[in-house]
Amino acid sequence: MKIDDILRQVDTRSDELIQLISDLISYQTEAPPARNTAAIQDYIAQQLQAIGMNVEQWELYPGDPIVVGVKKGESPNTHQSLILNGHVDVASVGSDEEWKHEPFEPYVEKGMLHGRGAADMKGGLGACLFALKLLHDNNILLQGDVIFQSVTGEEVGEAGTKSCCERGYKADYALVADTSNCELHGQGGVITGWVTLKSPTTYHDGTRHQMIHAGGGVKAASAIEKMAKLITALQELERDWAVTKSYPGFPAGANTINPSVIEGGRHAAFIADECKLWITVHFYPNETAESVAAEIEAHLLAAAQADVWMKEHPPPLFGVVHQ
Repeated sequence: MKIDDILRQVDTRSDELIQLISDLISYQTEAPPARNTAAIQDYIAQQLQAIGMNVEQWELYPGDPIVVGVKKGESPNTHQSLILNGHVDVASVGSDEEWKHEPFEPYVEKGMLHGRGAADMKGGLGACLFALKLLHDNNILLQGDVIFQSVTGEEVGEAGTKSCCERGYKADYALVADTSNCELHGQGGVITGWVTLKSPTTYHDGTRHQMIHAGGGVKAASAIEKMAKLITALQELERDWAVTKSYPGFPAGANTINPSVIEGGRHAAFIADECKLWITVHFYPNETAESVAAEIEAHLLAAAQADVWMKEHPPPLFGVVHQ
């Protein structure tokens, strides 16, 4: 059978594809709160087993398992292997979002399938699964191995795909069918981590005038205000990266440092003695998580050394949470 014959089946069997993706959308897998993907992963495991794939399933976290299906190639020693990867968790539905229908009740309108996760990324995951089904139904035997990975944790920065790598699932190429304009793009890396500032002493709000006016006599600072300087320093590093770094196939400035979450202070009656900043960092394929984290750390420490208070209370080492 020629590839054109199989491609035509994508159109003639489109109802099957829509139903498959609709089934996936109907599972309420919001993250946060997460820990809610066991049922959809069981469904996907059954689909993989039905098309003759060897399936392994393990828990990333309780209630959030990983599913991997493997189809060995006819000549794996001489032909390249491929991973098809996608995540089943979806963004939370906010109380202020306006939906024509319930977000987990998919529907088709004007040729478009709607529902939470239709684009990000149950549509792509379903398309990969459907492609494998077409190959199976048409008795197409591939020469290289195909590995299907259904992971969790993408929306909240948890390392579902990394768990697959650590378990030994690797290939020559990988296709991640996440939201896109249906073009192939390269994939860099992502890390998240916390930057923390902490004062050894907690001061009452009534002492602030002694910190900011001449002759006050108290050498102290608000951790929140000092964190603002570190945020500015990170913005400067981000702009420098946009100018000095690039990688083929990536738009300029795709390597970013996003201040995602900030937490600080204990009460309006006190000077903020601690502030924590959670950042998300995107980097290029020719960089490593370790080198990027070290670059951020060095830049933050340099910024701290230029501040009269932070040079005595520098932020601790930038701790990578997930990569």
